[in-house]
Amino acid sequence: MMHARVQGRDCEREDGVRTFPVKCVQPPRIDVSVTPKGASVEMLSNTVVLGWRIVASIVWSVLLLPICTTVFIIFSSIDLFHPIQWLSDSFNDLYSSYVIFYLLLLSVVVVIISIFNVEFYAVVPSIPCSRLALIGKIIHPQQLMHSFVHAAMGMLVAWCAAVITRGQYSFLVVPCTGTESLNSPATQTCLNEYHLFSLLAGAFMGYSYSLLYFINNMNYLPFPIIQQYKFLRFRRSLLLLVKHSCVESLFLIRNFCIVYYFLGHIPKTWISTAMDLQIDEQFHRPLDTVRGLLNLSLLYHVWLCGVFLLMTWYISWILFKIFATEAHLFPVQPPFSEESDECLPKVLNSNPPLIIKYLALQDLMLLSQYSPSRRQEVFSLSQPGGHPHNWTAISRECLNLLNDMTQKLVLYQEAAATNGRLVSSYSVEPKKSNSPEETTFQTPKSSQMTRPPVPPLVKTSLFSSKLSTPDVASPLGTPFGSSVVNRMAGIFDVNTCYGSPQSSQLVRRGPRLWTSASDQQMTEFSNPSPSTSISAEGKTARQPSMICSWIQNKREQAVDKYFKLPHASSKPPRISGSLVDTSYKTLRFAFRASLKTAIYRITTTFGEHLNAVQASAEHQKRLQQFLEFKE
Repeated sequence: MMHARVQGRDCEREDGVRTFPVKCVQPPRIDVSVTPKGASVEMLSNTVVLGWRIVASIVWSVLLLPICTTVFIIFSSIDLFHPIQWLSDSFNDLYSSYVIFYLLLLSVVVVIISIFNVEFYAVVPSIPCSRLALIGKIIHPQQLMHSFVHAAMGMLVAWCAAVITRGQYSFLVVPCTGTESLNSPATQTCLNEYHLFSLLAGAFMGYSYSLLYFINNMNYLPFPIIQQYKFLRFRRSLLLLVKHSCVESLFLIRNFCIVYYFLGHIPKTWISTAMDLQIDEQFHRPLDTVRGLLNLSLLYHVWLCGVFLLMTWYISWILFKIFATEAHLFPVQPPFSEESDECLPKVLNSNPPLIIKYLALQDLMLLSQYSPSRRQEVFSLSQPGGHPHNWTAISRECLNLLNDMTQKLVLYQEAAATNGRLVSSYSVEPKKSNSPEETTFQTPKSSQMTRPPVPPLVKTSLFSSKLSTPDVASPLGTPFGSSVVNRMAGIFDVNTCYGSPQSSQLVRRGPRLWTSASDQQMTEFSNPSPSTSISAEGKTARQPSMICSWIQNKREQAVDKYFKLPHASSKPPRISGSLVDTSYKTLRFAFRASLKTAIYRITTTFGEHLNAVQASAEHQKRLQQFLEFKE
């Protein structure tokens, strides 16, 4: 494996101590700043990486809709005493012209729901710190629009389901009892309350789905830890999806019956008055009474309609999650210069959409562990010149993320101290550097760091031809503002409520776990022979910035201090068998374990040679504990 080593003469400092060659030779850096070309990175990433994933998830959602409709038709006309006739009639209804029409209409609904999944996705979960913050999140105009559209789509699905099943639920207007025919002059029309009940139940379920969508952070895209094929991931979720839809539909019907019992007379009276319809209470018992709501046939129909609605929408939601979080392979060295915007170092050091950044970090983690050939490309030297441009760009971004994470932890502890919970004695000051190479790994002072705002609730449209580039130097934003740099590198939100068990914002599994894992893996592979890179012979010592950063170990100390806060060590109960992912609530524990594992891997690889790295007495003592496996 080719290693990133820079040849050059040794330098003599004023004190006579020889330093390693990189102090003298200053290789040219890769220009990874956000330039007008960065916009092409963003556009290209959306087109190449996300475009086909979105289209594929929508297409599969529509293709699976006929299967759900078939199951719905079969169970809506269930007749166990005549099974052959029951199945025959069900399949005959499926191929009828009116069912095909409503199937096309339901396909439009699925496409609209899929578009909202794309527009409202988030790779960082939003955790309200109080009930008041949760209410503010729900009544936000964008959430209200989301709820209104889902309520309308739910009513449309309920109408399609009622017409497909035919029978007494098909029409809103029916002839009153005692009239002979619709053509009779004496014919009077009455309101079919069963049909009205079904429509309102569909709207209620659509609104409830939207409400739970944000309360349970269903717009959050968790990246899978175990890489599986898309089909296997979907098959694993299918049984849980059916179970969740059946149970949730049952609870939503219970809630809707309570609401209709108290408020059902309002829409019934308004519609009958506006359309000049009679209310036939002799033939149909009013449904806003206890006896009327105990109609088992009606409850079964509405429950089945709710299961059909939730299943089609959950299938669209799960497919989008599966396709959007599938691992993407970014080339380390593109074969052509025109494709340089797609290479891994360029994507990591630019400002693409946040999901592209996460996919790039995920690819870096997989590369560092399972791809020796691609690791060799990372450590390859440029020709001519012999400079490790790829390794320099990637390692710089990894260290920037981890160092900025340390600053956010310190800010969090300081904010907790102002509330009288804990006085932080941990100070972070950037060390002075004599080389530009080391300067790139420094972190700004905590006084210069601005606390990141809450992530925006709606992402930039992926279908839009004009995509905004994140504002790198944006100041402290509003609770609904956007600062992608702070959101990418930071951990804590501006509205964090200190002391709340859910306030821990160590919930970014992608950047932190992936960066720490790939960082130590690449550091380990960069020097398979530690004795040649860190030597304690005489006064000669090399201090690679990557090794020095880990040995100083400030981030691990900051994490330890964070876990000493009163609320940080409380672990929420683990919920198994749930369709909604809640693993982000315990990611702070996984991150702490990942940091310790990374340090142990580095100490195991380099061993006693790490003692030659210049560090303070405190850091040396801490290092010795890791070397002796006492930490």
